[in-house]
Amino acid sequence: MTRLLLRYRRTLVLPIALLVAFVLMTLQARSGSSLALLTKQILLTSISPFLRLATKSFDITTTVWNEYIDLRRVRRDNQSLKEEIRQLRAEVGELRETALEHTRLSRLLQLDNRVDTEAVVVKVIGKDTTNWFRSILIGGGADRGIRRHMAVVTAEGLVGRVVEVTALASRVQLITDSESGVGVLIQRSRAIGVAAGSQGGAIQIKYLPLMTDVAVGDRIVTSGMGGIFPKGIPVGKVVQSSRPTNGTLFQSIEAQPYVDFSRLEEVMVLKRLPSSSLSWAGEEPPP
Repeated sequence: MTRLLLRYRRTLVLPIALLVAFVLMTLQARSGSSLALLTKQILLTSISPFLRLATKSFDITTTVWNEYIDLRRVRRDNQSLKEEIRQLRAEVGELRETALEHTRLSRLLQLDNRVDTEAVVVKVIGKDTTNWFRSILIGGGADRGIRRHMAVVTAEGLVGRVVEVTALASRVQLITDSESGVGVLIQRSRAIGVAAGSQGGAIQIKYLPLMTDVAVGDRIVTSGMGGIFPKGIPVGKVVQSSRPTNGTLFQSIEAQPYVDFSRLEEVMVLKRLPSSSLSWAGEEPPP
């Protein structure tokens, strides 16, 4: 018992002191003796530091607890706000993407209204832009009435032609493929040649005689010859022109395509040749 009291003596000091003070106050109230009053003052003086410490400890504990509760609430609100911001950013991204898609489709639909032929808009679902073969896969095939050798365009200009068709998809050979060939003409001088792809992604204009009037910046469009590509589709612009002196009969012409093939997302397939030349971007077709 003694060991137990010694072990918890510090814990028992305050309760015992309070109990003695209560007893003495009761005795004073009953007897009013000076001894009881003196004893009460001594006890109150002795236990007042403990009372102040207990009060301060309680206040500190209450403050810390309230701050802890507030901190948890702030953290919860912070997490909630972060999640809301994430969702809003995702929605803004989706809306921006939808707006961009709407803009692209609107341009294709405007082109469809100018093209005097049946056409179908399809999405690009795959790309193969290696140096050996340049092509894309489109999400439309026999189910959309697409057949081989149909021309493929965008609002910027010529993309290529359909070379393979399945039930639900088709492969399009790009004009940047070195195996492709498109009849073209220099819009300013009316000189006729053939555009073919090159390893660097540019277009080579072949079979232009040495004395043909060609200048950097000249616009190149399809000539309509060959029975696949309608006349008047923009192909690119001349970026380099030279006349070799090694006895060759033709100029060396390099052109930059108008279409950015790395950013293709939707294209238009022309199901048949139009009855007249095409008008592109509000421009008159070449004579």
